[in-house]
Amino acid sequence: MPRVVVVGGGFSGCGAAIAAAKAGAEVTLLERTDMLLGVASRAGETNGNGWFVARHELRLMGGGDLFQMLDSIKLHENVHFPDGGGQSYIYHAGLAEPGLRKVVEKVGVKVRYESRVIDVEKKGGRVLSIKIEDGSRVAGDSFVDCTGTRGGLSFCIKYGQGCVLCLVKCVAFGDRLGLAERAGARMVNLHRPDGTIGQLGAGICMFKDTLAPWLKQRIEKEGLVKLPMPPHLIDRTKLKLMGAGRSRDFIENVILGDIGPVAKGFGMVYMHLEKLRQIPGFENVEMENPMYSRFNHVGFVTMAVRDNSLRMEGFENLLAGGEKAGNGSVDGAIVSGYVAGHNAARIASGHEPVVLPRQVAIGDWIAFVKEKHSSEDGLVKTYPMSRGDYWERMQKAGLYTENVPEIEQRMKTAGIEGLFSRAVS
Repeated sequence: MPRVVVVGGGFSGCGAAIAAAKAGAEVTLLERTDMLLGVASRAGETNGNGWFVARHELRLMGGGDLFQMLDSIKLHENVHFPDGGGQSYIYHAGLAEPGLRKVVEKVGVKVRYESRVIDVEKKGGRVLSIKIEDGSRVAGDSFVDCTGTRGGLSFCIKYGQGCVLCLVKCVAFGDRLGLAERAGARMVNLHRPDGTIGQLGAGICMFKDTLAPWLKQRIEKEGLVKLPMPPHLIDRTKLKLMGAGRSRDFIENVILGDIGPVAKGFGMVYMHLEKLRQIPGFENVEMENPMYSRFNHVGFVTMAVRDNSLRMEGFENLLAGGEKAGNGSVDGAIVSGYVAGHNAARIASGHEPVVLPRQVAIGDWIAFVKEKHSSEDGLVKTYPMSRGDYWERMQKAGLYTENVPEIEQRMKTAGIEGLFSRAVS
């Protein structure tokens, strides 16, 4: 049986592991910490704008497992974000990790927790095995790096303002060590307009019980509320710090959502506590994430150069998913993870990887991100399907539709229905 090793247990890594297992591979998933989900443990938002199309395409290819799990833990449906369509919904972020475990276990993936990668054995452009911090080695026929681009105290000190005790858990489990970096793959990074490497996380999470009672009741009832930001607290420079860039509504207002265990300020970027408490309803608020420092976490520091099958440049059997492939967000991580995992199983079985055609949204998006991140000018942004440059392209190219039968016909024409539901022969 072909062996696939996936490093990183977030949405992307779990998607890759599930796809590889469904393609007939024996899969080992290595996770640095003691739980799955990674930095998405405080995500909560999904299905906005173009992601509605992508999730249906993935479902029709046989890869809807994780989206089905998220559907089962919905908190608020048809939520209208200022830059999102009415298809968006908010799910219970606190229930996503147990849900992930169940889906991964169901398909027979072997998960090894607290397994931090420290070295790679390779021969030419072929990875042979991975060395874990405990001294053991894990061999495979192909490998997928889903370790993301965030984390590492040195990065946060150099490109941020120190450790913010974010969701990467470096202090407890050691810095994130990417497989691609250890293997010597060619890497690129995003940068802010002033040239500083990396981009800032835009979400701030707060303990709901520290909000004013009226505000807590409102977000739990409505799911998402829009509150005017006091004029003296508006900081328009934040628009340039968020990569894909949310709309001005997120700078001039507080877009506050109920994601279950906490309340989340979407697109806020970091605010000093003394300023945050000047917003009506936030007088006694305490932050849950990030916990400390004067910045949010720094991301998109180390992205792998890859082709449209998500195989890394210069390697035969090493692929990238999620942020490591330049594809962030919950939906983007899941979608790219499935593509990388399926192709890892194909390579491990001696077949060429699949490149999805550009006549379907997922194929066009993967190629578009590759093109943009191949130029210096394109490395100032991320390109989700939900907003920004790719969302505009998607509409102009006629790839966006809310008509599900139209999406189904497109997939039939492309000949890729059920692609991820079949074992590779």
